[in-house]
Amino acid sequence: MVQQAFEGIKVLDLTSYIAGSFAATWLADLGADVVKIENPTGDPFRVTRGFLVWNRNKRGIVLDLKHPDGLAAFYRMVRRADVVMENYRPGVADRLGVGYDRLQEINPRIIYCSVSGYGQTGPYSQKPAFDPLLQALGGVMAGQGGPANPPVFLRIAVSDYYAAALAAYGVASALYVREKTGLGQRVETSLLNAVIAIQAWPFLRLEDDPEPFRPGSGLVPYQLFQTADGWVFIACGNDGFWRNLCRALDIEAFAEDSRFATQPARYQNREELLGILQDILLTRTTAEWVELLEAHDVPVAPVRTIEDLFDDPQVNHNGMVVELQHPRLGRIRQMGVPVRLGSTPGQVTRPAPMLGQHTEEVLREYGFSPEEIAELRTRGVTQPRPQPGYV
Repeated sequence: MVQQAFEGIKVLDLTSYIAGSFAATWLADLGADVVKIENPTGDPFRVTRGFLVWNRNKRGIVLDLKHPDGLAAFYRMVRRADVVMENYRPGVADRLGVGYDRLQEINPRIIYCSVSGYGQTGPYSQKPAFDPLLQALGGVMAGQGGPANPPVFLRIAVSDYYAAALAAYGVASALYVREKTGLGQRVETSLLNAVIAIQAWPFLRLEDDPEPFRPGSGLVPYQLFQTADGWVFIACGNDGFWRNLCRALDIEAFAEDSRFATQPARYQNREELLGILQDILLTRTTAEWVELLEAHDVPVAPVRTIEDLFDDPQVNHNGMVVELQHPRLGRIRQMGVPVRLGSTPGQVTRPAPMLGQHTEEVLREYGFSPEEIAELRTRGVTQPRPQPGYV
């Protein structure tokens, strides 16, 4: 009986940084055997603590693909693999000899996933790509700031994280097709595609309604308010919730006032209304307002820090805090598996690997003899050279 969704699927992960690495982790969380293959100096993002989340549930090996013996060893592994994932700049994989066309010759069933910045071809394909650049170019910063306001940089790497989800979705789809046809294929996505896809509503224009998207969707009140000791977000997405808010704030007449009774009217008179609401909300603490508004069925949430979430009862009920023991860093708490499958649940069982931690173990499983493994190490093909500050 299958215990996990991707049980038995072998993934060779050539990625680094966030999007590619996290895409492979989504597969590992649901049971895929993911082997992270790094060059001797390792993933550049080993200098960040985020590496511990983006690469959990993987085993890690060092393999120098620029060395002929390293490339030959990789080809041997490809014959037994199901998926290869890479996020090199377009053209680099082909120059290294690990592009799709070459690997498909070795294993026609291989599913080859490429995550790039802007696409494998096109006028931007060779530009360097990092999430803040895509937030800027892709409309996120301008959209969050709003018209006539400065752009806003979101510290969450939205294009990276969504590209990771799209890549994992693409690989899962290709595995399903291969199950029916026996054939592998190439899967591609990019940070540019992701930053557009995650803004599906703003990226919409109607022929008879060309007005640009308005941040906040034109809903009022649907924003942050300051309280006596912090902040809350109130989200009155319809007139029913607005009437509930009016009762909670003891301003029931506003629910019938022509200036505020409907969403279009509230938006038209938003500056006046928001000023009134803000003055009221400054009179009590965040906790008091949350208790009162929830009692009146008003959508509200306090503004909290990430640190607050580790002890949140719903977060823990959902299994979204897990603990792991890292061989060097000790106890680690991080996010759990965000998708729950009733019969084949995912799990977090391994911390992110140290550089080259599982090289010998993995090579043995892929058919290398002890003598061959020793020879690769002697020639420097599998010898790690960790940098200061690496996790």
